Amino acid sequence: MTATLPMRPEVVYRPESAVFWVWLGAVLIGAADLVSGSGGAFVETRQAHFALAPIWVAFMVFLVWVMTRFDPFRAAVRYPQMLAAATALGATMAPALAITGNKSLERVWATVIDPVTLSRWADALTAPLIEEAAKLSCAAVILVLCAAVCTRVSHALLVGMFVGFGFDITEDLTYTTMGALSSLDSDLAGASMQTLGRIVTSIPSHWAFTALTTAGLLLLLPTFSNPDGWSRGRRIGTAVALLTAGPLMHFVWNSPLDATIAKVAFNLTLLLTATVLLLRQERSWVVRHSAKAIDAGFDPELVASLPTWRGRRRVEGKRRDVRRRQRAALDAIQA
Repeated sequence: MTATLPMRPEVVYRPESAVFWVWLGAVLIGAADLVSGSGGAFVETRQAHFALAPIWVAFMVFLVWVMTRFDPFRAAVRYPQMLAAATALGATMAPALAITGNKSLERVWATVIDPVTLSRWADALTAPLIEEAAKLSCAAVILVLCAAVCTRVSHALLVGMFVGFGFDITEDLTYTTMGALSSLDSDLAGASMQTLGRIVTSIPSHWAFTALTTAGLLLLLPTFSNPDGWSRGRRIGTAVALLTAGPLMHFVWNSPLDATIAKVAFNLTLLLTATVLLLRQERSWVVRHSAKAIDAGFDPELVASLPTWRGRRRVEGKRRDVRRRQRAALDAIQA
């Protein structure tokens, strides 16, 4: 028998908070800006988009599954409204800011870099700065709006991932629309080629870049719970490394060097290395608070299995039932 868990607090719809209205206004303004800029082209190529819709849905479901693998202790997935709010802001205001910012920074670079060099390096010299700043500003809104529950590294990683996921959706649809319009064969042929390219290069992509920068930002905020008692110097040093890692990954990917496999390998290695090191802190947090699950009535052997993937797999019983009880135990620990 297990105890009834406390109700989770409302973390997004908080009309008494000015930050909620900032979030809502940003979503509406960003959406309006995107519709005014690209809505007509999207409508013109809607038949191709409708035909590819099942592929897009399956792709998005897959990406959500991939991202939630980075939350093995169910710290952030317990608050789906927070992740939905992050996606909405990443899909609207972040691209709207990035479109204007990229053009402005490219004009600045044009004053100091010759046109031939700039034509090759423009994407690498603008997007890592502007797009990562735009997405991080959106993530910052979510971190502050959901400050009551968004206090640990796992929370920040997932918030950043879902902001980047929203950005990915909008960017992918934009490129697909451009592909449809520029195709000499048909809208569907052009859109299909773009869709395939975006899917193949989705791991890692914007969701990965923003995950690391958002984790870095949380380390600098007073809302970070700092469960391991990190010193001020360690927090700042780690934050700087993470805030640099996202733009670096983006720069590597956007560089004109013809080495796609090497780019993917570099970015994936950096992402996995950083997240494995960060999740060690989450694992120790779960170990320290495991008594809460035992007090709630969960079997000590089941609770002991929670810190590692291998331990969770070793628990005997029907796999679906074991997973359900393990999820419930993790929720009890974090209630």
